[in-house]
Amino acid sequence: MPIDSRARALGLGLALGLGLALTLAGCSDAPTDDHGHAHGTDGSHAAHDEHDTGARVYTDFSDSTELFVEFPALVAGHASPFVAHVTRLSDFQPLAEGRMDVLIQREGRSVARFRVNEPASPGIFRPTVTPRDAGEFTLVVEVTQGELKARHTLGRVTVFPDAHAAQDPGDHPEGDIQYLKEQQWDNRFATEVVRPRPLRASVPGFGTVTAPADAGAIVRAPADGYIATAQLAQPGQRVERGTRLGTLIPRLGSESDVGSLALALEQARSRLTLAEKDVERLTGLLEEGAIPERRLLEARQARDVARTEFQTARARVEQYQSGDTEAGLALRAPVTGEVVATDASPGAFIRAGEPLFRLAAPERRWLAIRVPERFAEALARSSGAWLDHPEGPQVLDAERGARVVRHDSAVDPHSRTAGITVEYPAAIGPTLLGARMPARVFTEPATDRLAIPRRAVIDDDGRAVVYVQISGESFERRPVELGVRDGSWVEVLRGLDAKERVVSEGAYLVKLASVGGSDIGHGHAH
Repeated sequence: MPIDSRARALGLGLALGLGLALTLAGCSDAPTDDHGHAHGTDGSHAAHDEHDTGARVYTDFSDSTELFVEFPALVAGHASPFVAHVTRLSDFQPLAEGRMDVLIQREGRSVARFRVNEPASPGIFRPTVTPRDAGEFTLVVEVTQGELKARHTLGRVTVFPDAHAAQDPGDHPEGDIQYLKEQQWDNRFATEVVRPRPLRASVPGFGTVTAPADAGAIVRAPADGYIATAQLAQPGQRVERGTRLGTLIPRLGSESDVGSLALALEQARSRLTLAEKDVERLTGLLEEGAIPERRLLEARQARDVARTEFQTARARVEQYQSGDTEAGLALRAPVTGEVVATDASPGAFIRAGEPLFRLAAPERRWLAIRVPERFAEALARSSGAWLDHPEGPQVLDAERGARVVRHDSAVDPHSRTAGITVEYPAAIGPTLLGARMPARVFTEPATDRLAIPRRAVIDDDGRAVVYVQISGESFERRPVELGVRDGSWVEVLRGLDAKERVVSEGAYLVKLASVGGSDIGHGHAH
């Protein structure tokens, strides 16, 4: 249905400031303004001027096009020039080619058809309609361009028997901001229908990008020593589990003896054996659904640490027994992945426990999010999170391959926060390990809420404002009260009704037009 089927009570000589002259029907060389409205050569109108009844103005949307059309009252036997602006909704650009048919119908049957085979200029079609009979009819406009076929049913219209009988359509309210079609086409512009959309409530937090526990690791120095001059693994290098990343030459120390080294070796061997059995036991429990996956991941990490400690202790014993003070300890990758950081350099002295290499699987990342304690109880219901990004919000949820891998059931006593960790494909979220950023954690299932794009909202002196399209070139400033935010969308609590259209791109230019007039963003006047 058209969003504006009312006529503006303007004389044809005053329509849109430059008039929609009936001389257009018979004088193709009549001068026109830049917006497509014609004048007689002497500035007067050639037809119906003594019975000026005002321009009829319609705005209608199909699935693929917007039609904004203006024409004088239809009078039997008289030519009525149409000026029809057609915009593609896919990119809000003018339809540069194609055919337009204007149909006059009665009881579903076409009684007259008027066609133009191409636009007079990009986006502007100029059919001339000359009805034969007076009466009540239905007006339909069809647009065809390749596979694009749009039909705009504009509703009932009256064809008057003569100009004296034509009635002024009356003065109907319109938006108080004019932003012309040429301005819309020349600048970034789009509109969006206000309608219910599934939105999820969320709470604020702060996230840190980490490597998954089962697909990332930090390789630390197992003992004091020196980094061998042999080649070290470099950032960006892909490695398999067990790959040699570098070599550490341990410093034995004068207090070392074979007894203490052997004792350390047996203690490390015992810890490794216990850790391997713990992993085996927890694997069975996880398969039965008796424990969360986090328990197994932590056990695997403890096993890897125990294995490194055992290898270190064994290397120290072998070094002591061989008397080779240059014997090195191989630093191997505990997981398959990519080297994302190397903190070691050949010949450097390293203290035990210092990080040497950081590895992570390039395909996945974790986002560890901390939220204030007042939101802690809601984390158990979370389905993911979303982040603001310069190119648009990044949504991390099941629909995009993300999942919640853990959430805290207790509040940290020092930070008074609780945590939740979301795993996601690296392609849909941040990848730089250690990066920190604001995040919002979903806490409720999606429910339908009246929503608009977030980019449609302008902060106007601290007040949320949108611009509503009243007709093709007419807009209205509307303060709104906002609610739930979910990625690119925001709930509207007050100020808008369903099926209204808001400016979703170019709202700031419409705001400028409301202050500076219709020349904003365009080189000519209406």
